[in-house]
Amino acid sequence: MPLLEMGYKILKEFISLTLLVIPYFILGVAFGALLRTYLKPDFVFKYLNRGVSSIINASILGAILPGCACATMPMAEGLKEKRARLGTIASFIMVSPLLSPQTVILTYAMLGWKFTIARIIFSLTGAIILGIVFNYFEKLKVRGFVSSSVSLDTECESCPPASKGEKIGFWKSFIDIIKGLGKYFILGMFIASLLTVLIPEDTIPKYIGSSGVFAYLVAVLVGIPIYICEGEEIPITLALLKLGLGKGPAFSFLLGAVGTCIPTMLMAQKVIGKRPVLFYIIYWFLFAISSGLIFSLFF
Repeated sequence: MPLLEMGYKILKEFISLTLLVIPYFILGVAFGALLRTYLKPDFVFKYLNRGVSSIINASILGAILPGCACATMPMAEGLKEKRARLGTIASFIMVSPLLSPQTVILTYAMLGWKFTIARIIFSLTGAIILGIVFNYFEKLKVRGFVSSSVSLDTECESCPPASKGEKIGFWKSFIDIIKGLGKYFILGMFIASLLTVLIPEDTIPKYIGSSGVFAYLVAVLVGIPIYICEGEEIPITLALLKLGLGKGPAFSFLLGAVGTCIPTMLMAQKVIGKRPVLFYIIYWFLFAISSGLIFSLFF
């Protein structure tokens, strides 16, 4: 394929994806800015120290609060300072990169209602189960699973001012979310455009297949290392579907491509400890594969 023709096809695919998503993206950013501006931390933390129900509350909180993955850690440290149990903190950390107002809306815009509903159900269920397991380990005083009082001294330059205790207005929040999420999402659409144009249509069906355990394993192994930021995984998943990847493995990729990046895991060690983080990574791997398998059966 001539270079000029290739560039034209990539640009055309990129513009097509962008025009499809922009209205939903703006709506999601606006909703996220409203939450960041008016949801008060004191009101939030008050409902996260109520036994088992705190895990559910933390999971729901993580799902509605907007922010990058690294912004999750200072908030998780806030839960820790309020003496929240280890499971409560872990469930919040897990669900935050999986769900947010922006990513839910973008998932619906690009992948449809089945992927959206499944993403919400599996993310919340997975986070709640993880929280229950961590609290059980903490109750048994399993080595490494007892929450300590170590504070988070790692700062994140890209975290929004709101995560550092400063009050900011709606438009400042709106701009911060666009700055934080927009560049990664645009990069994701560009990668998706490249994949769609450059990879032959029969490549994925030929070497990965549309079904079978191997397809799910490869999808997760590929998804976890290429994670950059929430939102970027959505257009890439769409491109993989267009190239012939089955819906089940594609869903495993969607969930496996967020939440386990190195900076987040390094900060997580300071919040929940090394052993819980190792367990967290293994759990995430199994969670993504099993979620894809169940998705292929019921959706």
